[in-house]
Amino acid sequence: MGRTKKAAKNVATGLFNKAALMLLAFVTKTVFIRLLGAEYNGVSSLYTNILSVLALAELGVGNVLMFYLYSALDTGNEEEICALVYEFKKIYNAIIVCVLTIGLALVPFLQFLVNSSLNRTELIVYYLLYLANSVASYFVVYRTTVVKADQNEYILNNISTVSTVMMYILQLGFLCKYRNFLGYLIIQVACTIFNNLVQNYIAVKKYPYLKNKTIVKAHLDKRALVGNVKATFLFKVSDTILDQTDNIIISAMIGTVAVGMYSNYYMLIVYLVNIAGIIANGMVASYGNLYVKGSTEKNHTMFKVSMLLFSLYGTVCSVCYICLIQDFIPIWVGKQYLMGNDLVYAIIVVFYLRMVTNTVWIYRSAMGLFKEVQYINVAAAVLNIILSIMLGKKLGVSGIIIATAISRLLTSFWYEAKIVYDKLKEPVIEYYLIQIKELIVTIIITVVCVSATKKIIIDGIAGILMKLSACIVICCFGEYVIHRKNSECRFLINKIKHLRKE
Repeated sequence: MGRTKKAAKNVATGLFNKAALMLLAFVTKTVFIRLLGAEYNGVSSLYTNILSVLALAELGVGNVLMFYLYSALDTGNEEEICALVYEFKKIYNAIIVCVLTIGLALVPFLQFLVNSSLNRTELIVYYLLYLANSVASYFVVYRTTVVKADQNEYILNNISTVSTVMMYILQLGFLCKYRNFLGYLIIQVACTIFNNLVQNYIAVKKYPYLKNKTIVKAHLDKRALVGNVKATFLFKVSDTILDQTDNIIISAMIGTVAVGMYSNYYMLIVYLVNIAGIIANGMVASYGNLYVKGSTEKNHTMFKVSMLLFSLYGTVCSVCYICLIQDFIPIWVGKQYLMGNDLVYAIIVVFYLRMVTNTVWIYRSAMGLFKEVQYINVAAAVLNIILSIMLGKKLGVSGIIIATAISRLLTSFWYEAKIVYDKLKEPVIEYYLIQIKELIVTIIITVVCVSATKKIIIDGIAGILMKLSACIVICCFGEYVIHRKNSECRFLINKIKHLRKE
């Protein structure tokens, strides 16, 4: 199976599975809010953010392993693969100890982070269950990453879908019958453990040499390996702090109920980000393989194609969100959960910036550029906390959110692009000009769509569907008119046609 087809299969299965999970997650969230209320919803969102800061399974260590695995998998060097997996097992064991230690050390400080009327002991128990769920996902990552690096992530996607569907069904039934948050969390932990056990079994079955206890020392530069892990770890810790501290600051400065109200808006953005993440993750291994085999010119071409893809996605999602979210929230959870339009635009600025920089992240991971960017996100994270506090006092929740975008623009946005373009041996000014052009296009399309949807005065679901249809038509037409003559656009269209024929 070719590189493009494998990437397409990984992305397609990921998107299909995510669509099913999003629907169930949405139903579960709706039942959760209506049965348990804003207080529990705020606590759930806050703890999710706190543990996301410690979510070490996603802190980029796997990307380092994948980078080292590309060449070994390409040559079928089982000894080197086993040696790499063995080294990463030791690293992940150290990570597990660290996250448990730090996670438990945070317990005495929960009273300062959680501005809630719920019982303190109750809040601690909930936190410990969230911590257990986070730690449970770390034990098999070092093996399942081999599956991803070999561009077989669709297998893991299918397993994850089954276990997650099972979790949501059990949680829904439990909530409807008992209206109890504790049991809801216990089900979550149990299903996470089940998912990891099955994925580990599949990884070992597909690559039986992974269970070989006799590790032959391969020719590995352990100093470079550990150096890349440290660099990626530092970068992703900062990146996670940058993205996941908003709820913590909102809770401390404004209150946990405000976190619950904001989380309703943010939940839909998370779905959109997750879809983009599936596309990006499905492309990393493919581009990593291309980087090992391909020319600099080919990599440069694919970089611009990927930029166009994520720009189109970011524009369509941003426009639809701006035009529909304030109509959707009252229908979904009630008018009492509505927040201001300033928050909507702040959320979208952060989202759009994240989408249009996805390509830089993909190529940076595929090229193994870890040490080069290890400190830039530290600066962004520190700046974000300072700006969040300053703007939060003046603008409230929207100020805390927009601080993230400002911090990224002043640091990682321009710096990471420069690092990648230096590797591609191309002038980085091209990247900045493309981003400016796409931003202008997005603003124009947004203004047109907002004006058009204001003329649709039908309320309810019918009105939302009409506005959604109008937004999609205007976005697609506008983007096609602007990009139809671009080589990147023609490339995407031809690839889609080719894949449909296979």
